[in-house]
Amino acid sequence: MLLFLAVAFAATYDQIQARLTEVEPLRESRLERGAPRSSEDDIRKAAQGTVSVHVSGHKAWATTVINLPIGKFWAGLNDETRHPGYTAVAYSELLKGSPCQSGRAVLQYLPVPMVSDRWWIGHIRSNNSIARESSNSVREMVWRGSIDPSEVNTESGRKIIDKAEPIGSTRGGWFLVALDQFSTYVEYYSKTNPGEGIPSSISSRLAAQGVRDNIAAMKKFATTGRPVCRVF
Repeated sequence: MLLFLAVAFAATYDQIQARLTEVEPLRESRLERGAPRSSEDDIRKAAQGTVSVHVSGHKAWATTVINLPIGKFWAGLNDETRHPGYTAVAYSELLKGSPCQSGRAVLQYLPVPMVSDRWWIGHIRSNNSIARESSNSVREMVWRGSIDPSEVNTESGRKIIDKAEPIGSTRGGWFLVALDQFSTYVEYYSKTNPGEGIPSSISSRLAAQGVRDNIAAMKKFATTGRPVCRVF
């Protein structure tokens, strides 16, 4: 049985490429049109079990394969209020909508050592069209950041933004493709301006490490955190 599982979890470069070719037409329906495309080298590294990361200015993107079913990883991604303790985000509060619901707004707070901490409001959407057309074997979740304090409608949230600086801007998304019932191909993209007071050299270095850490954190939360989102 152990040997079977080890084989089942493996995804070769050729298998990944064949699956990506199969779902290629669905990319035309992506919500995040600005996300860079993964290269052949990125996909080869993903097949070898690594996270291929690129940083260019305020953009960061990554490619990997995780040994989790797409529904389980998706459930973990969409449960932001329970991410603190797993990710670098120290506070996450739902301001609009409900957990896991497309169109929700989530206030988030990030401690930044040696400079002012940052806050932003993520407006989060799911690509229902891609999910429907692929029978849920392809998923996309995107966010757009806001720094409008009038959206913060709770006392706890106002206390958070009073002790931090708003982020410059942020947007990005996750693109997931089920390779089989055990494994998921992942493309992650963010374009984030951290705002004043953080040198570009430091923000680039933090971005590269942050991408790897965020993917690892999402995998851990999806595995051990018992997300409240429905798995489908």
